[in-house]
Amino acid sequence: MKGVPLAGEARRRERGIALLVVLWACTLLAILLGGFATLVRTESIQTRYLSGRVQLRYLAEAGAMRALAECVSKSGGRWIGDARPYTLRFEGHDIDIRVQDELGKVDLNTAEPQLLQRLFLAAGVDEAAAAKLAANIQEARDARAKFFREEGARRYAEAGLEAGPRYREFDMPEQLQTVLGVTPALYRKLAPAITVWSRRPQPVAALAPPLVLASLPDMDMARAQRYVAQRAMLSSRSPPPVLPNGQLPGGWRGGQVKTIVASATDGQGTTARVLVTFKLTVLRGGLGYSVLRWQEDGAG
Repeated sequence: MKGVPLAGEARRRERGIALLVVLWACTLLAILLGGFATLVRTESIQTRYLSGRVQLRYLAEAGAMRALAECVSKSGGRWIGDARPYTLRFEGHDIDIRVQDELGKVDLNTAEPQLLQRLFLAAGVDEAAAAKLAANIQEARDARAKFFREEGARRYAEAGLEAGPRYREFDMPEQLQTVLGVTPALYRKLAPAITVWSRRPQPVAALAPPLVLASLPDMDMARAQRYVAQRAMLSSRSPPPVLPNGQLPGGWRGGQVKTIVASATDGQGTTARVLVTFKLTVLRGGLGYSVLRWQEDGAG
């Protein structure tokens, strides 16, 4: 008779254990479902973000194509290559488009050392460092300087750079980053102001961006920005007659190589950017172009 209560007690204990197992199983299932729901929500957010980025990228590319169409039109286009903003709006998105003629920039291969030094000064580099940077660029682009290759390689190695000076002309503006002393932050400042396609010792001031204008004699950034603002208000084919320093700005006709920077922005502040450098070519019955550089979210 004494075994009966023990059996009942054992059954109750078993039921209690089973209940705990069920509760733990429900808890684990709830955790798994919660994690799965969070994962689905995260993937949904990522999908919407990526979809929005793709849409913005194609809008930026459409802006670049619109500028290309303007530049190759038979009339020569209405848009001026001095980097003034042109704005399009499409389905709630703003597209900012700027056309910069490469003649308005400082050519890394042909600019005089004094101009390079003033450009670095305008970018905020101190005078001693600006002189060294200008000398390093002159060394890097000069094939004759390779006779001092061993000494150049040693200086670069001491700075932690595996490759020494180029000892040949720059093929792309981005190669400025290989020059001793040029940091990523400094390159980002200089990118809109440098070129390898103008082949001129001096930039055309009428087409120059603010940093280039600030590097001219008797100019600074404040004067350069005032001139740019005045220039952007003119829609005719004649720039302001003189610069603040009294220098003649030259004409707006421009050259064959231009860079388009197109940026598309949504309502949340997300931006996609496309940079296209192209060269105009003469075709039978009109103009064509060949792309020299195409970058997404690049500097310039």
